[in-house]
Amino acid sequence: MDDLIGAHERIQRILGSHTEPLESVQLVETYRRFWKPATVRVMLLAESHVYTSEDDRKIAIPHIPDLPGYPTQYAKFVYCLGYGERTLTNSASHPRRDGTPQFWKIFFSCNNPISRAEDFNPILGQTSTEQRLLNKIKLLQALKAKGIWLVDTSIVALYRDGNKMPNMNAALLESWHAYTQDVVMSSNPEHVICIGKGVASVVEGDLKRHFPGRYSVVAQPNAFLSSEEHMANYRTYSSICSLVTYHGRGGLASGLNSLSNKALLDAADRD
Repeated sequence: MDDLIGAHERIQRILGSHTEPLESVQLVETYRRFWKPATVRVMLLAESHVYTSEDDRKIAIPHIPDLPGYPTQYAKFVYCLGYGERTLTNSASHPRRDGTPQFWKIFFSCNNPISRAEDFNPILGQTSTEQRLLNKIKLLQALKAKGIWLVDTSIVALYRDGNKMPNMNAALLESWHAYTQDVVMSSNPEHVICIGKGVASVVEGDLKRHFPGRYSVVAQPNAFLSSEEHMANYRTYSSICSLVTYHGRGGLASGLNSLSNKALLDAADRD
C-alpha cells in the first residue's frame, strides 16, 4: 500500500490535524479490496467514508464463516458489516448512531429492480437482525460476482461527527490525483456512476476524457430531493447495472437513450 501511504501524506499537508489516521485509511482500503470483483464492470464512485478513530478500530468484527479473510476491525464504511449493526459487534464501545442505509439502498438497487420503497425492506430495520445480516452478505457477494464495486474519491474521511472537514474540496482533488484516478483507470470499468455533484466537480473532466459515454452522474442519496426523485435515482442504478451486467457495453449505450441523463444532472445540481 505504498501509493496509499504517499497519498495520505500529501492529503495530510492539506487537512493537518484533521486528517484521519493512516491505520484507519488502510483498514478501509482492506475492506474495499476484499469486495473488489475480479473484473470491474460498474464502478460506484462516491465521495468518502466517515472518520474512523483509533478507538473505533478497537471494536472487533467477529469471524463470519461465509467470509474467510474478512477484516476483523470496525470501520465507519459501508463495506464493514458492523457499521450500523450493533448486534454484530456486541460491543459497549459501538457508536450510538452509525450506519448508512442510503448506500445500502444503492447497493440493493444495483442488484434488484426497484418499484417501491418497501422493496428495500430486506436490508433495513423491518427485517430481523440475523436475516438482515444474511441478506447483506448475499447482496455484497452478488455485487462482487456481477462486477459492481464501490470506490471513494477521497481515501481519507471528509466527515466527522456529522461535520465536513475544513479544506475538504482541496483534499478531495488531491486524493483523486494522488491515488483514486489510477484505481479507476486500472480497473477500466464499463461504466462509472459518479455519486454527487461534489465528486463530479472533481472527476468529470477526466471521466469525459477517458470514459466518453461510459459514465453517469447521480445525486447523493442524502441530497435535498423529494422521495419520488430519490426513487427515480435508485431505479437509475438498477437500470444501469442491469444493462451492463446482462447486455454489456453495447446494451448500455442503447439503453441509456431511454434514461433521462439531463434529469440526473439536474438532480445532482440540487445535491
